[in-house]
Amino acid sequence: MLAQQMNEALGEIERIERQLDDVPPTVATRLHAAAQLVRAVGLAFQDDSLAALENALSTVRENGASQDDHVISTLCRLGYWQLGKLEAFHALPRHQSRARWSRSHAFSAMVDLSIEAAVALDHLQVSTAKRLASDALAVAAATKAPPGLAAIPACLSAQLLYEEGHLEEASAIVRDRIPAINAEGAAECAVRAYWLGARVARLKGQYDHAAIVLREAALLGERRGWPRLVAACALERISLLLDAGRTKEARLSVENLDRYAGAHPTGFGYSRTEIVRYSTLAHCRVSWAEAPSREAAAAFRRLYHRTIDRRSLYAGCRLAVELAGMLASIGETEEADALFFRAIKSGAGAGLHQIFLEKGGPLLQRAYDRAEASGSADCGVLPLIGSLLSCWNARHSTGRPNARISNVLTEREYEILGRIGQGMANKQIARVLQISPETVKFHIKRIFLKLAVNTRGEAVSQAKSLGLL
Repeated sequence: MLAQQMNEALGEIERIERQLDDVPPTVATRLHAAAQLVRAVGLAFQDDSLAALENALSTVRENGASQDDHVISTLCRLGYWQLGKLEAFHALPRHQSRARWSRSHAFSAMVDLSIEAAVALDHLQVSTAKRLASDALAVAAATKAPPGLAAIPACLSAQLLYEEGHLEEASAIVRDRIPAINAEGAAECAVRAYWLGARVARLKGQYDHAAIVLREAALLGERRGWPRLVAACALERISLLLDAGRTKEARLSVENLDRYAGAHPTGFGYSRTEIVRYSTLAHCRVSWAEAPSREAAAAFRRLYHRTIDRRSLYAGCRLAVELAGMLASIGETEEADALFFRAIKSGAGAGLHQIFLEKGGPLLQRAYDRAEASGSADCGVLPLIGSLLSCWNARHSTGRPNARISNVLTEREYEILGRIGQGMANKQIARVLQISPETVKFHIKRIFLKLAVNTRGEAVSQAKSLGLL
């Protein structure tokens, strides 16, 4: 099973079970329980979380407690998370740290920590997710876990780095794990790793490379029998086509995805739910690209609310930014600004930055203006929005000031920043501009706030990176 030879492994289990009549009953009972548990592990590797959970619970009902309870607990934790049964998930006992692990206990602990990290990310507890993923990586390193299993926390760590805006570092982690994922990884690893690899290539404008990455992933999904991975790749390919303005091809791809979803109507639990979600999201995006309208935005809004109702706050935050852009483009600016601002406070406040740098640029300035408004209760998030705005401007700068960048500062602030860049002290600036030193200090504080810096040197350096000096 670790080598992903599932048909052979399940065939061996069946051969063992056929011979149980020839051994003493007490031995047969233990072997039957072990075979049932191994089958559940195989189902989990096949991305069928519902069947894996049912097999694990059946093992407990039929055989009671055993030395393999940690494996059963991990399978249940995986199933409850993917099925959204978080009350049952949190009711399960956690692995306690030990001075010495058996390999079996260590692997279960590593997977448990990774699942908990994924749950924390779903709930926008980014710092907790980072800590749990790091702990899982430490267990993997200490116990020399097989590369395919160790890739689980590695891919989560890479996704967290990506969302914080560290694209190259995240991409390097995934790139190093791809051979292990292809050889013996789990579906969850493959979905996260290939999504991230394609997304980074797309952000760099390397559309051909992104398409190759998605094609490789789709072939892996077909080979392993992972329909969720195939559907995830189809959704990303549709987004690539829409980026390139190839709307008709995107519509054909949506129809292909619909047919693929129809070919997997039952089973696979979480996988089936995700395939339907990918298909729905693809429909929403293509319908919007074909005819931006209130009706198309309303369909996207319904998807957003369903996602929030499932308590998938991470996915909801990404959808909120996309939906806010749609609403703003059709003149629904009040709803767009309110939705975007909530996403800023919940998502960016938790540490998710990349989604705002991908799709939130035009809305960041309005969010800043809203927070800056006199008497606003939201002024506490000004440094955060200012930092995001600066990063967005830096990514889109051509090396000289443009309208987007210049609008960050007032004319007076821009003028004072130029004097700071010339090395002038406050009194010198006041004399040249014929204003009081206190007024200069006030404007400098505003410049620091808008550029998300703390010193004059940092302000000059940030201004140069933005093309302001």
